[in-house]
Amino acid sequence: MLQQRDLILSIAASSDGFIATLDGGLDWLPLPRAEEDYGHAEFLERIDCVVMGRNTWEFISDHDGGEYFSQFDCHVLSREDIVEGFWMGDGIGYIHELKEQEGLDIWLVGGGILNGECMAAGIIDEIILTEVPITLDEGLPLFGEYGTTMPESWSCISERELPDGLIQKIFTPS
Repeated sequence: MLQQRDLILSIAASSDGFIATLDGGLDWLPLPRAEEDYGHAEFLERIDCVVMGRNTWEFISDHDGGEYFSQFDCHVLSREDIVEGFWMGDGIGYIHELKEQEGLDIWLVGGGILNGECMAAGIIDEIILTEVPITLDEGLPLFGEYGTTMPESWSCISERELPDGLIQKIFTPS
């Protein structure tokens, strides 16, 4: 019998819970130093599949990140546009199907709307949240319409300090 794959949200957010500015900007994110990848390489060893929303994919593609994600089984979900390579329909149901397939874990890349829908549906198994010591006051919330804060039903199981004042926390459902 196959073991179900985990859906892991690994993402950076401002200290007040925003993942981007209102216009989708990420220029507030620090770039990792050559000797520090914030644990990203170790995380990548656990996954072979990524899921993201259409808006996130378009932003990534516009900034040359599309090539980076080509190393994974990449699934882009869309509610509006039917574009080759995008999946349209019940995104939560589709992710359930991916979790049942053989493979390593699945990286939920975002954005906020998809993060919130996955959180509301109870299908996220782990959250790796890297908090950047900056307050944006407004922007795209970590969990879309569900807000910027971690639900009380989740527990922080580890926390570590990273260079540049970043704090990486790992959360699991309580």
